[in-house]
Amino acid sequence: MYRQQPRQKIGLLLQGLVAVVWTVWWGAGLQCSAAGENLWLDVARSSITNVELKDHVSVLADDTLEGREAGTRGGRAAAKYVLRRLEDAQLRPAGSGGRFVQPFHGNFQNLLAVLEGSDPELRDEYVVVGAHYDHVGYGTRRNSYGPIGFIHNGADDNASGVATLLEMIDALTHTIYRPRRSILFAFWDAEEKGLLGSQHWVRQPTVPLEAVRIALNIDMVGRLRKGRVEVGGARSGVGLRRWMSSPRLAEGMWLDFHWEYKDNSDHWSFFEAGIPSLYVHTGLHEDYHRPSDDIEKLNIEGMRQVGRYLLEQLCELADADQLPAFRRSARLETPQTQRREEKPLPPLAPRVGFTWQYLAGHPARVLVKTVRHGTTAAQAGLRVGDQIVAVNGLPITSDTLLPAVLLRSDSPITLQLNRLGADEPLSVALPLTGSPVRLGLSWREDAIEPGSVYITRVVPYSPAARAGIQLFDRIDALNGESFQGQDDLLARVGALLADDAPTIRFEIESRGKIHEVAVSMQLPSAEPGDPTL
Repeated sequence: MYRQQPRQKIGLLLQGLVAVVWTVWWGAGLQCSAAGENLWLDVARSSITNVELKDHVSVLADDTLEGREAGTRGGRAAAKYVLRRLEDAQLRPAGSGGRFVQPFHGNFQNLLAVLEGSDPELRDEYVVVGAHYDHVGYGTRRNSYGPIGFIHNGADDNASGVATLLEMIDALTHTIYRPRRSILFAFWDAEEKGLLGSQHWVRQPTVPLEAVRIALNIDMVGRLRKGRVEVGGARSGVGLRRWMSSPRLAEGMWLDFHWEYKDNSDHWSFFEAGIPSLYVHTGLHEDYHRPSDDIEKLNIEGMRQVGRYLLEQLCELADADQLPAFRRSARLETPQTQRREEKPLPPLAPRVGFTWQYLAGHPARVLVKTVRHGTTAAQAGLRVGDQIVAVNGLPITSDTLLPAVLLRSDSPITLQLNRLGADEPLSVALPLTGSPVRLGLSWREDAIEPGSVYITRVVPYSPAARAGIQLFDRIDALNGESFQGQDDLLARVGALLADDAPTIRFEIESRGKIHEVAVSMQLPSAEPGDPTL
């Protein structure tokens, strides 16, 4: 049975009371973008707990439900459990005839409820968030990888998604937050029989289909491994990747925005209806559609992390001034398309014709390892075994100083070096090939993510590389301001470089995590790094 956690609920109410007082003080309601964001959101996120997630899954994936096959005794028992949770939440019924239930095909039933929107102009629009609650029962040769004839509990598929959605509902109905748009919570039946529940709803919607702006599908989120969360469908709407990224991802958690998008779960029913739709998933595994998909193998803490992430993104979507336009061409884009479109640029040619090894010590120095014949280094008289102690008058203080100077300098540079057999240090003027590199970044526009560019090259040892910017990261803002495209960004960065700005600040999205990166344009001091190049 589902168990309330008294101490937790009392603590939650006390936190909620604090949020209420704060709201009255400021005289404004709470939404994701409002001044009180962290107050209500922290309260809501904290109410998603491992204990309650496990409680839900323990019921839904118990042997007594016999695998929750749609239309069976176990499937109906699962529906009753979810129905009681919706009644407890005091949401508005959104099924047929003023009930939570939408019957279809005789023995099947979707369960639907609405959290009413608060904005007079947006409350008649809907964000749909759903999870299918059925599974495959005892399995057949058509839906099981065997052995068949045994209960397939479907702990990950999809008791994990149902439990996560129930906790999201609990979180939203125990705070003072109210979304601008209405949120339709859906628990789909007969997904395993061919997406029947979501397809039926799209054909016979219980709220106006034209008012649905976006749909979010939670399917199999119980096996978080190495922090990876698959977010599919981000290209079904213009700008959706940015909406699904967050500065508050759990430590080690990252989002895989891959381009595979097909008819493998309930998101597809909405896509076919011309509605941007996403799915969230933690990946397939060897227990998929087997009797071994049991609760003992779930990552409950991972479910909590996914639930807290989804709660925030759901509210961001519900509170957005405007939601993304639909892209039907997303169905034609594949991982192969992604690899072709996001192909990185080749590395820049080296500016010098020698290799070296950094030697730590007092003083530090750089040992010349090889000198290529016919290069400017050979013509300048550089020799294997020379020890560089300064470059352009700057003593070697770190392994990154020499390559940083090589990148940014006009030709030539001056090397001060010690040579075996020489009585005095030598000075060598070394011409450089190619052009100076100041920032060390190349980028490209993605037409589906306006106002954003993705990184196609990071030059090793450049300021951008030292700041930690990586290939395929995305730039969303410069010095706290948005930009209009790659040319606008290039012009603004160029102006900062011309003014010798000491630091350039980028808002970076890296695998779904939004954070600010401060790129120092100063030469490096004693920084750790790879001692060889």
